[in-house]
Amino acid sequence: MNIYLPIEKHALIGDRRTGALVAADGTIDWWCVPDFDDHVAFGALLDRERGGFCRFGAVRRSLGEQCYLDSTATVLTRWHDLELTDLMPWPQRNRDPALEESRVILRRMRALGSGVSVHFVMRPRWTFEQVARASRCEGGVEFCVGDHRIGLWTSFPVEIDDDGAAAHFDLRAGEEAWAMIGLGEDPAAWDAARCRELHDATNAYWRDWVAELNIFPHANTALQRSAITVHLLAHAPNDAVVAAPTTSLPERIGGDRNYDYRYTWVRDASLSAAFMATMGHPREVARYLDWLCGLDSEVDAPLQVCYRTDGQTRLDERTVDGVAGYCGSLPVRFGNRAAKQRQLGSLGFLADCALIFLATGGEWKPEFTRLIRRCADHVCGAWREPDSGVWELPEEAHFVASKVMAWVTLDRAGRIAQRLGEAPEKRWKEAADEIRAEMLEKGWSEKLGAFRQRYDADSLDAAALLIPLMDFLPPDDPRVLGTLDAIERELVIDGLVHRFDPAATLDGAKLPIGEFEGAFLPATFWYAHALALAGRKEDAAAVLRRCEEIAGAPGVFAEEADARRKTFLGNTPLLFSQVEYARALIALHQNHTP
Repeated sequence: MNIYLPIEKHALIGDRRTGALVAADGTIDWWCVPDFDDHVAFGALLDRERGGFCRFGAVRRSLGEQCYLDSTATVLTRWHDLELTDLMPWPQRNRDPALEESRVILRRMRALGSGVSVHFVMRPRWTFEQVARASRCEGGVEFCVGDHRIGLWTSFPVEIDDDGAAAHFDLRAGEEAWAMIGLGEDPAAWDAARCRELHDATNAYWRDWVAELNIFPHANTALQRSAITVHLLAHAPNDAVVAAPTTSLPERIGGDRNYDYRYTWVRDASLSAAFMATMGHPREVARYLDWLCGLDSEVDAPLQVCYRTDGQTRLDERTVDGVAGYCGSLPVRFGNRAAKQRQLGSLGFLADCALIFLATGGEWKPEFTRLIRRCADHVCGAWREPDSGVWELPEEAHFVASKVMAWVTLDRAGRIAQRLGEAPEKRWKEAADEIRAEMLEKGWSEKLGAFRQRYDADSLDAAALLIPLMDFLPPDDPRVLGTLDAIERELVIDGLVHRFDPAATLDGAKLPIGEFEGAFLPATFWYAHALALAGRKEDAAAVLRRCEEIAGAPGVFAEEADARRKTFLGNTPLLFSQVEYARALIALHQNHTP
């Protein structure tokens, strides 16, 4: 068996401070502590030798079937005669102060049939560089590296060597075995009763949270799963949602398109906040907007593209040497250069989120008004400048999607002002009209019969789908329908949408579509959304089914997919993908006829 399991054979657990990936063979092969964007304790996902892991399963390694326990963030991995349950306790925003620094994983193995032999092994590493030394302590095992301690308590005896702990034991039908893995935890404070209590309390938290969601009768289960995933990826102290809990999972196996997404992108977090407002959790959106209002920016825009979860602005990108990379895909990167880019579109997603929050009854504050005004004023002066676009390309240009989202900023700012009983700024309306006129003239390609990627270039881009999705033009406008047809003809492989033709894109590789990178799942969900708005609901449903089949029962989505091999690529789960899937699903089932 390939030791690097397929990306889609992983599910996420978390405590809304950090998250871990559980593979379908029972291995936790990714876990950063204490927060999403911090040190890597388990990193075998990117290097099976130096990365660290914890495996709990049958002696003979095999893949089980994964799913989530209904209405929770608890992962179940089932084999013929075993069931493994994984979760992280204390997802509440406000914890007991004594638990504030705790990062704990609870693992329970249960025998389903006749007696079965079970294998447990744990070998932490610290950011691929330092071995965590194991030693006996009261109640269990302690792994130490520098000032950091990871405690291990188990309900079964383990053997230790210098850098790991392992056990082989038998379970009879109905018996269960527990393991607690915790940053800074004292194993002596743990026993099976405490594990069961926390297991039940954590599941109760998630079910209570889900019970507050708005009901969408025809797609509620899938929307619940998307909402839970968004909530899992939120950093609880401020509800700023990270783009993904992982770094450097490749967009092309063996390629170098490997980036660190363990940060909060204003675009992605704003999309998720708008979705949460729609789903009935406006307080979380308000906390996110509060957080944004207090942020600094190292660029000339009011907000930079992305931030660390604590609001820090420095995301200096570096290559981590000596790491093998997922299936040999290098480099492995920490940090992200996008933080310093000019991206006008980011502010448009924020303004759209703010309008949705206000329209769904969110409690508006004067600080929010000041932030949106700053965004609109900035766009008035900056929209004529080139930028890096929604795809964060290294070479700036006049991207059509950026102009559309600049218009969105001004349009939403004006509509927010009207809802608040204020007169919109005249200059916002004037600039919005100028953007619309210029984009309709320079953004349209007669040769393509579609909206183009950037001015003065006859190349397609899936980001043009934002035109109907953001109400720049109606979804049945002939130019929108022409763009849909062109994208379907040129950028779709087996129902999945690629971002653009790399050979026709700035700084693009001379590789054909489908080989430069995988199909981009957010763009695929934009496509399904646009099809649904255009009345082609059967086609939209078919697109979503193709993606759902790859995701399987867990129902979470990575960044990209290999359309031919039907496997995921890129960081996972990707917030952008999960939210655009949910938005497409809502569009598909609006005005649903049973």
